[in-house]
Parts: sequence; C-alpha cells; structure tokens
Amino acid sequence: MPTHDDLAARATGPQDAPPRRTQAERRAHAERALLAAAARLIAEHGSTGVTLARVGEEAGFSRGLATHYFGSKAALLARLQEEALAEAMAAAAPERSGAGAAEELCRFARGCLEGVRNPTDLGRAFVVLGAEALAGASELTAAVAELDERTRGWAAEVVGQGLAEGQVRAGVDARAFAFAFVGLLKGLVVQAAAAPGAFDVTAATTEAERWIRLALPAG
Repeated sequence: MPTHDDLAARATGPQDAPPRRTQAERRAHAERALLAAAARLIAEHGSTGVTLARVGEEAGFSRGLATHYFGSKAALLARLQEEALAEAMAAAAPERSGAGAAEELCRFARGCLEGVRNPTDLGRAFVVLGAEALAGASELTAAVAELDERTRGWAAEVVGQGLAEGQVRAGVDARAFAFAFVGLLKGLVVQAAAAPGAFDVTAATTEAERWIRLALPAG
C-alpha cells in the first residue's frame, strides 16, 4: 500500500520528480509545497477559513497530506511563522557584518521595509497572521509573542555588543531600545499592509534609519 510520501511524490508529476529521490527528499519537497500553498491561501484569505485539507488540495496533493505531515492547523501555522521569520531575517540581516550596531540595525530596517515594497506570499502571510494574533483571532497569539521576543533579543544583543565596544553611547538601555525598535518596524509594516498605495517605503526607511543613527552612536 503506498505511503503518504509516495502519494506526494506521484502528485508532483514526473517532470517535477527527479529519479532516485529519497524518501527524505520527497518529504522535504512536499513540505515546501504545502507551506507555499498555505502562505498563498492565508495571504489572500486570512487563516480562519483555511483548513489542512484545503492546503493539501492547493498544493496539488491529497486532502490528508498536510495533516499527515503537520498534525494540526496550529502546528502548520507555527511552522509557517518560523519560515516567514527566517525569510525576513535572511533578507534583512543575513549575517552580522561587523559594521557596527547602528549599521546592523539600519540594514535590518531596510530589509524589513524592502519586503513591504516587494512582498512574497510568505511575507504577506506573516503580516496577516501577525494582525490576526494582535486582534486575538489567531491560534498563534503566543507564537507571535515568542517570535517578537526573539527579534527583540537579537536587537538587544546588537546594541549590547555596541555598548561593550564603545560604539553606542553610555546610558542606552539595550532591552528598552529593542522594544522601541521592533515596535517601530511592526508599526510601519502594519501601516503598509493597511494602505499599500499610500505608504512611502523610501520615506519610512529614511526616517527609521535617522532615528537609529540619532539614538545610538557614541560621541
């Protein structure tokens, strides 16, 4: 009897499935397709009406494959949030460049706001899920809070290192700055989602960078 992984491999079609693909490779391919389908659906319709069965169909698989791989809708959404955060972090700050705290944070802000200019399905889904969580309408309220905490932790680490190296003026509270920094970026992204035609990405990026450079540098 064929397994769910076998059915996933068949559903992709011969043109998409290279010969001798291992079961692990088939699973990874199917998971990517399911996450991409979930992102498309949530970006367009929100998460409330999205079911695991619908995600499986959207990805071109059986209705039960998403349940087989993720177990529950909450688990799928949590994984989607993780993937979206990883995408945002990679675009905004792929690596610590050693350019200094202010420049690191400016690069992160630019990357986040460039994502507003050219949003991916995953990025759009991330904004939708975040808005739903803020309204208490998502199963991911706790997960969104955790991801915010991780982003604040990254920003606080950057500022803390800048303090230790004398790049950031004495007296800056790294943790408090991180709260303001994440709040600024989330507020800008939400405004962009609410009125994309009226949102000036260039102006928002310029002002965000100006605030960072005024708030942090020593001397």
